[in-house]
Amino acid sequence: MKLVLLVAALVTAAAQGKYGTTNVPVPVIFAPGIISGPSNDGSPTFSPDGKTLLFERSYAAFTVIFEAHRTRGGHWSRPTPAAFSGPSSDQQPSFSPDGRYVIYASIRLISGGDGKSTQSHLYRVDRTTDGWGTPKELPSTVNFSRRMFKPSVARNGDLYVMADDGPPGTPPKWRLYRVPKTTDGYEKAEILPFTGGPTGDVDPCIAPDQSYLIFSSRDRAKTTPNGPSDDGHEHLYFVRRRGSGWGSVEALRYEGDNWGADDGEAQFAPDGKTLYFTSGRSEPVNRIWTRTRMLARLSDMEKWDNSNSNVWALPLEHYFPM
Repeated sequence: MKLVLLVAALVTAAAQGKYGTTNVPVPVIFAPGIISGPSNDGSPTFSPDGKTLLFERSYAAFTVIFEAHRTRGGHWSRPTPAAFSGPSSDQQPSFSPDGRYVIYASIRLISGGDGKSTQSHLYRVDRTTDGWGTPKELPSTVNFSRRMFKPSVARNGDLYVMADDGPPGTPPKWRLYRVPKTTDGYEKAEILPFTGGPTGDVDPCIAPDQSYLIFSSRDRAKTTPNGPSDDGHEHLYFVRRRGSGWGSVEALRYEGDNWGADDGEAQFAPDGKTLYFTSGRSEPVNRIWTRTRMLARLSDMEKWDNSNSNVWALPLEHYFPM
């Protein structure tokens, strides 16, 4: 079923890019005032039928996973905290492609620790006919670091994750890993061959068939041909599967990708035609705006456009023809 949330302007929108003569798609704000609101909002993950979505909403001291449902009118209901989220700080939920479970990151006190130290590990919660089950921490083959984030589930159950593989007490060194699924658990995590070295890569999003991967990085601008400017912000990149390995990393360009904000937490629509990402991007001020345009911008600021993170939607067929 096609999602009503695919705004008409998004489906075929394209604009002259900021590099070369290439036409690039135009991101569209997703569900302003409902999902994209005045707080910091993360990218949604959808049930296979597109009727339920989960996303994170961050406040000053904690993060909560919210749930929303499509109404008969095709809109999204007012989000409410998911029954399985809290009192821990929970984030970055990812539905399995079959919709049977969700994996997410949860920051909790270390069991048997000093009562102050925390770790971010990945948890699984099953979806039942009555709602949600009890979250369970995934095994050490998955949670091999104290800082695990942004799970993404392939169709065969393989997990793609980001992890800090730096030594304790040092700044994080974010790398991307694949954790193969077995019939009774997970195998040892494998670092992806294109990550590591001087780059810090985050927020993997794997295509269900593992034919390509989208992720974010702030360190690749200088080394990626035709990439975005080296502005110190995270930008979106992708890499295609090549046989049993991976091809070269490429920049995923779109209108406004140099607006000066971190773009990350990529997620797919159930039909695979749309990419969602979170960004604190805000439309640059135009000094020749009319008063009417200024008032419209003010209305947006009261709903969502206040430089906090919001959700943006981008058509994928420009990069991966369907």
